[in-house]
Amino acid sequence: MKQSSIVFLAIVSLFLQAFLLISLISFFIGIYNAYAAFAGGDPKLIAGHISSGIVISLIQIAPAIVGYFINYMLLKNKRVNDFALLKPALKFYAYLWLLFIPIGTILGAKLLTQLKKG
Repeated sequence: MKQSSIVFLAIVSLFLQAFLLISLISFFIGIYNAYAAFAGGDPKLIAGHISSGIVISLIQIAPAIVGYFINYMLLKNKRVNDFALLKPALKFYAYLWLLFIPIGTILGAKLLTQLKKG
């Protein structure tokens, strides 16, 4: 692979994994809205806020998973050492993946082990 295509893949994968952070924020906003609606006492409204937070965050996880697999392939081909800022960003996203249980824990642990190998 050419160096320019690897740089492009690295930038795209980091952009896609930013959806992981956005999905965490969306989830916590949904939980906060449910907490704020708790005073009203309407269980349907509370459940609606919780479910909207979960559904929106799950939709936003799909591009983050694609970005994860691009990063995983870059790590497998030992291309991460070529870029100074890629490794800390990957470590940040690997720790974020650990917050999504159970699939995120598996993905985050795999990414951290690949980072230690390289």
